[in-house]
Amino acid sequence: MKKILFALLLVNTTMGIAQEKVLLRLNYEKGDTYETIMKMGQDMGVAFMEMEMKMQLNVTDVKENEYLGETKFTYLSSIVTKDGEEQVNYNSNMKDEDLNEEGKKFKDQMSPMMKAVMFMSINKLGESKLMKVEPNTPGISELSNQSNSSVVYPKEEVSVGSTWTNIQSNQGINMELTYTVKEIVKDKVVADMVGKMSLMPTADITGSIEIDRNSGIPVKTLINIEMDMMGNKFKNTTEAIVKKI
Repeated sequence: MKKILFALLLVNTTMGIAQEKVLLRLNYEKGDTYETIMKMGQDMGVAFMEMEMKMQLNVTDVKENEYLGETKFTYLSSIVTKDGEEQVNYNSNMKDEDLNEEGKKFKDQMSPMMKAVMFMSINKLGESKLMKVEPNTPGISELSNQSNSSVVYPKEEVSVGSTWTNIQSNQGINMELTYTVKEIVKDKVVADMVGKMSLMPTADITGSIEIDRNSGIPVKTLINIEMDMMGNKFKNTTEAIVKKI
């Protein structure tokens, strides 16, 4: 009898864990500061580009269903090689004398963005809106969209096996990502993702995301994109790490 009761208790406990549901919501507090470190690699066959971006978000106000924040780039770097030769080697800490001509051109494009502050509105689901940029800087919204790996959460609770879909738009291209909850543990929710891109039917998108259960922050995101463009293989890998500082 004791063995039977123990077995039933074990089954009930296992079912309870498997059926655990979580409501995914951002839980910022006024004064919070978060740093996002994003690393991207693009393999275009004859050319390869590595980029790293660091962004800082300061939460300036908390409302009922909305957070206001100020975001700025704190570090940018890019290395471009073509046919095995380095074309650009730039980072925002380098001095002019350490840059080649292409690096100086890249710096001229990036320097204004390092000075810009983006004023954002973010709701608890993770939907964000760029309200203004000071000073007004051409190209900052495109770079911000490129560096935005944030997920928008579903309105309902999720459990292992739950799915939801986000659509992100950037420069006229829609990227549709479908998330499937793989694991729920004490401190995080882990989901796999697959996706597709408009105008690029050969694109194969895979990845994963780890969400902190307490803060609702997507602390680690990995996205891999592979596609065939006019017979050439194109690969893009993006990894984003978010931490409170």
